[in-house]
This record gives sequence, C-alpha cells and structure tokens, in this order.
Amino acid sequence: MLVILLPVLQQVRADEKLEIAEVKARAGNITSTAISDDGQRLFTGEDDGLVTLWDVKTKAMIQGFVGHTSEVFQAALLPDGKRGITCGADDAVIIWDLATGKRIHQMTTGDAIPFVMSCSPDGALAATGCNTGEIMIWDIASGTKVSTLRHSAALCSVVFSPDGRSLAAGYFDGHVILWDTSNWSAKHTLPDAGAASVGALAFSPDSRLLATGNQNGGGFVWKVADGSRYSSFAGYDNPEAAPSPPVAPVFPGSVITPDNRSSIEYLCFSLDGSMLLGSIQDAPPRFWDAKTGSFLGTADWFEDNRFYIARFGFTFATAAVTPKRDYFVTLHENVAQAWRLSWTPNPPNP
Repeated sequence: MLVILLPVLQQVRADEKLEIAEVKARAGNITSTAISDDGQRLFTGEDDGLVTLWDVKTKAMIQGFVGHTSEVFQAALLPDGKRGITCGADDAVIIWDLATGKRIHQMTTGDAIPFVMSCSPDGALAATGCNTGEIMIWDIASGTKVSTLRHSAALCSVVFSPDGRSLAAGYFDGHVILWDTSNWSAKHTLPDAGAASVGALAFSPDSRLLATGNQNGGGFVWKVADGSRYSSFAGYDNPEAAPSPPVAPVFPGSVITPDNRSSIEYLCFSLDGSMLLGSIQDAPPRFWDAKTGSFLGTADWFEDNRFYIARFGFTFATAAVTPKRDYFVTLHENVAQAWRLSWTPNPPNP
C-alpha cells in the first residue's frame, strides 16, 4: 500500500490578515533584514548605512546602530540572541552588541565589495561573498579572517547548510559551488542550466538537498552528497505559470525585461523538506513540490508581491524566515513586513 506523507499545514481563513508587523526605515530604504528565531525581533539595514533592531510586537525600535557609512547589503542575527552582523558597500563587516549598540569587531574586505553574507548555524563563522569572486570566511569571536575562497565570477548568494558542513555559493556566471567547511575545498561545482546569475539558494532542513534559483527563472534541486540533479522547477518558464503583465521596477535603475522578469529571488524549504517557497520578480510568491518540481500554487496572501532589490546588475534575496518556518519577512522600499507564514498554497487555476 502506498502511503503519501503530506506536510502539516497551517490552515488559514481567507479573511485572516497574515501580516503581523510593519516597520519603516528611519531615514532611507531598507535594504536587508533578519528575523530572530522566535520571530520577535527584526534586524534591518538601510541604504544610508543605518542599522536597527525592532520589536515585532510593538513595532518600536529597540536599538540603533551607527557604523556603516553607506548601503548595508546584508544583516544577520547570531544564535546567541546577543549579537548581530552586517556588511555593506563601505567594505565593512561589523559585529554588533545588540544590547548596547556598540561595535564588537569591525573587519574590512579591502578593495572587494561584500554583496552577500551567511552565518554558520553555530554562530562561529560568517561568510561574505564579494564582487571579486572571493568569499571571505570570518571568525566571529575574534573578528579575524579564517580563509578566502576564490572563483572567477562575482558572488550573488551564499548560504551555510543547517549541519554546518557545506557552504553553497551562487555566482554571476551561473555556477554554484558547494564548499567543504572542514577544509574549505570545493567538493562540487554545479552547472546552472539557465546560464544566468544564481541569486537564490536554500538547503533542506536535513542538509541533504540544495535548491537554486536563477535570474532567468530556472530552478533546480540538487543532492548535496554527489552534486547530482534531484528535480527542477521554474518561474514563468512553464505553462502552469504564465507571465503576468510586466510591472514597473521597485527601485530606479532596475529593469524588468522578458529575459529577467521571471527571476527567482528567494527560496526556502518547508520544515519537512517536501515543498519550496520562492519569490518571483513580478508575481506573488509561488510554491513547488520539491521532489517533482510541479507548481502547487501561489501565496497571494501577500499584499505586495514585489520584494526584491537589484543592485549593480545583480539580484539579492531580501527575505528572511525563521528556522521553524512560521514567520517570514519581506522588504519593499522603506518598509519591512513580518508575516505569519502559511504553507497552504492557493492551487493553480485548472
């Protein structure tokens, strides 16, 4: 007898408002965000260099942080709940004391611009991916550089696996490299079939699978053990997800064309690893079956579906999700919105 295990879904009434908080930038536009594991605090960076810790329940600022002199590209909260880390266009990587707002360590990437960043699950390491193709690995406790990983193309995304054994990096040339964190060697190089920059990366909770999404709407799931392809899915490149009319870009200078309007901006797995949630550049977020790649439906309970930031011709993920997959954060210009995440997709039209 065939037994099909379905994910446990949070049932949501059609009239239930899932947005639980909205915070506005102090001065400029919010360019990066992180959410605490319990969903109670937001950590945001702005294009003017300001960094802020917010209380989700009260929507009030808990602490402000001053140190960056220009745009903050990425922000992260460390597992101890006491420290945060940011990187920006000023080539600075700063570790913050959340209680006092003071800088614990400030590192520099030199002539390289740290576009993207990820922290290891234990909070010991941070990886910053740069325009030069370098990934700089930092020891967070001491603020010292551990290693530098090199590739010929600029970085679009980096993410540590939940077990901490792998670091996945997506590059502008369409490749994805799986780095071994035990010796910082490249254990697999995954060719992207779309030959487009890879801005979306997500490991399954058990670290066995890696999902990648590129600028042309190509999505793939890979087996981490041997680098083989497990499944594939797509943004608007399949009949079930026909493109909607193009919309105006959120940020001046970012251009939506027939080639990039299906760009997959962000991906995350459901807690059981059976489903994928992804944001598309000009449409509501979409759900796919991780094993078959089939389109399951949209998440049109988002009021504004355009949460992405384009900078320097690259696309960076701007969403954040809690480990339990119960809260989700999106960005739109000067606003960060926290949502109660429902894994109940609206099915596609027959």
